[in-house]
Amino acid sequence: MKPPTNPAALLARAEQLRTAGRLPEAEAACRQVLATHPDTAGAWQTLALIAHQVGKAEQAAELMAKAVAAAPAQASLRRNLCEMLRRLGRLPEAIVEGRTATRLAPDDAVGWYNLGIALDDAGDLPGARDAYARAVALDPRHNLAWNNYGSTLNRSGEEDAALEAYLCAAAIDPAHAEAQNNAAAILIDRGELDEARRRLRLAIDARPDFLEAHQNLSTLTEYSADDPHYGFLETELVRRNALTAEQRLRLLFALGKARDDLGLHRLALIAWHEANRLKRASIHYDEARAERLVEALSAPFAAGDFPPPPDDADPTPVFIVGMPRSGTTLIEQVLCSHPDVHGAGELKDFHAVLAAHPKVGPMPEAADWLPRLTDADYGEIGAAYLQRLRGHHATALRITDKMPGNWHYLGLICRALPGARIVHSMRDPMDSCLSNYTRLFSDTMEFAYDLGELGRYYNRYIGAMRHWQRVLPPGRVLHLPYESMVADLPARARALIAHSGLPWDDACLRFYENRRPVRTASVAQVRRPIYAGSVQRSRAYGDELKHLRDIVGDSYPHGLA
Repeated sequence: MKPPTNPAALLARAEQLRTAGRLPEAEAACRQVLATHPDTAGAWQTLALIAHQVGKAEQAAELMAKAVAAAPAQASLRRNLCEMLRRLGRLPEAIVEGRTATRLAPDDAVGWYNLGIALDDAGDLPGARDAYARAVALDPRHNLAWNNYGSTLNRSGEEDAALEAYLCAAAIDPAHAEAQNNAAAILIDRGELDEARRRLRLAIDARPDFLEAHQNLSTLTEYSADDPHYGFLETELVRRNALTAEQRLRLLFALGKARDDLGLHRLALIAWHEANRLKRASIHYDEARAERLVEALSAPFAAGDFPPPPDDADPTPVFIVGMPRSGTTLIEQVLCSHPDVHGAGELKDFHAVLAAHPKVGPMPEAADWLPRLTDADYGEIGAAYLQRLRGHHATALRITDKMPGNWHYLGLICRALPGARIVHSMRDPMDSCLSNYTRLFSDTMEFAYDLGELGRYYNRYIGAMRHWQRVLPPGRVLHLPYESMVADLPARARALIAHSGLPWDDACLRFYENRRPVRTASVAQVRRPIYAGSVQRSRAYGDELKHLRDIVGDSYPHGLA
């Protein structure tokens, strides 16, 4: 058959050749068209797609830009250029092209979807959410847009709507592994653990190498030696060098958990060491700055700096502070099982209102600006915090703020919020540090991925708590050891409720029946009655953790509990 010679037929032939993988012949056909018709947008687009197929991203974008120049009113070309520029990280240009594409073709769901991804990458969460919403309204079967829409809703705090979006994506395509995994994450928060496990297994069936789903499933599993999932993790370890760093660390954290369940403690620690090295290599942690921060925020406060609270001091806030993985989630779960308490979780609100105050400077330089704060300044900080806190619940008598690291700010908290209650969650230092070291956190906690840095962080924290014990008024802080909660929950729960200024309610002992969302690594643990399995957990590792024990010791600090 004689090859076509007219431009339209040549273009059609070029596209057939491209989709068949015969790229040199496809390129030759496009060049033949352009030799006589240099403004043929379709030829430039096919050349761009060929370049994209062979990994020449910069060249692909340049060629697609020529296609756009040849046909500036063709929305699909701008839509494609938006995506190519986004992948190159040229986000402002990508957004311009994406907005133009959606203006030219407002009913094109793919155009809105591509624009949403570019806006999301640029950090414009509201814009991305709105773009995805337009995409799914135009094409209710667009499962990728539903999944991304769910992600923006989840990050906007709209968890119910996010779950609905993820479930829509999964219903359209049950093999959409990311949607199944994302839905499972919210179901875990809600304590719907059986359904979460089911969806994680669907994600794994769809993509056996989806290590994020494997790692999430590991947190919900009590392993036995014949568990096929444990067998998969050990088998996958053999080929870990073929995995990305992110995949490897997820595999290793999951494998460490499985081995620990089976009593293979030394092998578990080997997996965790490798996982933590990978994670530590991916983050920046300035330990010297962390040391300066603790000193700057605590040293300026001395005994006598805290007058008695006025009669009208607002008692709403209850701050729960301590090391991560020290029992803070259990304490909050017991508290918010009381009908008059709302558990708001780990809030960044106090840091946010503090940083926004005009007299407040960089936190590591607090020793310079903190002495200049007046009673009026503290009042403004406290009022701003209370306003944000009430946004989490309008009528609760008490609202918990379970950000563990608020121990840095206890002096400021007590001045700005004289009616606030403070609960210090404590745990054996070795158990506390080990529990941090064995978890992959969704929020980066830079100090948690090296045993030396982790131990020194613990020492700074407990040193600060000793300081607050000396300078804060007696009774302002309730020190509550995790081990005592396990040993005598009724007595400790009653002390906790009394410290919060509330009458006792028996529901606090049935905390595991509380179905509120829990967004911490302890989510599975607080869905069952109190148990002692995590007490003295570190003892099973013996001398394998000697380096950490040399830093923190293995007994409670004198004078706090």
